[in-house]
Amino acid sequence: MRSVILAPFLVMFVCAASAEVKKSSRNLEPLTKRSGSTASASSGNTGMSIATPAKEAVQNTVTKVTFSGPKNGWGFVVAASPYYTPQGKNCGKLPGGTLFKYTDVKESSRNAMLVCSVKRGETWEGPVLLDCTDVAAYEGVPETLAPETVKNLGVYYTLNGRVADRKEELLDAKLAKNPHYEAAKKAQKAYQDSITKAAAMEKQMNTLTGPSKAKADEALRALKYEQVRIKAAADAAALAYKTWKESHPVDPGVLAADPQLMALEKERQAAKAAVASLLPPA
Repeated sequence: MRSVILAPFLVMFVCAASAEVKKSSRNLEPLTKRSGSTASASSGNTGMSIATPAKEAVQNTVTKVTFSGPKNGWGFVVAASPYYTPQGKNCGKLPGGTLFKYTDVKESSRNAMLVCSVKRGETWEGPVLLDCTDVAAYEGVPETLAPETVKNLGVYYTLNGRVADRKEELLDAKLAKNPHYEAAKKAQKAYQDSITKAAAMEKQMNTLTGPSKAKADEALRALKYEQVRIKAAADAAALAYKTWKESHPVDPGVLAADPQLMALEKERQAAKAAVASLLPPA
C-alpha cells in the first residue's frame, strides 16, 4: 500500500498486495484552506460482495491499512462500502455519496475504522464504523463550507458509486459462470441472515425478564456459536469463488460496450466539472 499526497488536506489511497502493516501519510488541512482530492482503494470484496481473506505473501503477517490522519473530520463514501456497529456487527452497505462525519479512528484486525455518524436522508445516524479505504476524507466539518460545494461533491460521489455498482453488476453477470458462484452466494446469504436473526433475537431478549430472558439468552448464545460455523463456510466458499475469478479475468470490452454504464459515466463527467479543483488530476 502506498499513499499519494495530492494536496496537504487530501490523500489518495492506492493499495497493493503486501504482507506487512504499512501506514498511509496524512497531512490534512481544512477544505476551506486548500483545494485537492482523494480517492479510495477497493475494499477487497469479490464481485458478488463476498468478503474474502487477503492472500499472505509471508506466513504469520497481516495486510492492513492504517489511518494516520486527524482523529476527526468528514467526507463521502466513494463506492458502496460495508459498515458496522461499534460492536463489529455488519449492517450492510452504505452507497457511494453517503455523507459522514467521523469523531475517532479505531484499529481493527484488518484496516483502520472511522467512528462515524452518517447522513441518511435528512437525519444523522450513528455511531457506526466505516473502513478508511472506502472514503474521501476531509478535515473540519462540512457545515463550515458553502452548502453548494458539499452538494456538488455529494452528487459526484453518488454517481461515482453508481458507476462502480454498474460495473459490479456486469462483472457479476459474467462471473455467474463461476462454478463456485451459487455456493458462495448461498453461503454469504446464510451468514447475513444469521446476523439479522441474531440482532432481532437480542432486541427481543432485552425486553424480557426472569426465566424468559434467560431462555432467550441461551438461544442467542447457541445461534452465535452456530455463526462461527456459518461464517467459516461462507469464507471458504468465497475464497474458492475468488480463486476461480482471478484465474478467469473478464474481458474489459464487456464494460466499455454497456449503454447504461456509458450513460452513468457521462453524468459523472458532467458532475465532475463542478468539483474539478477538489479532485485528483487525471
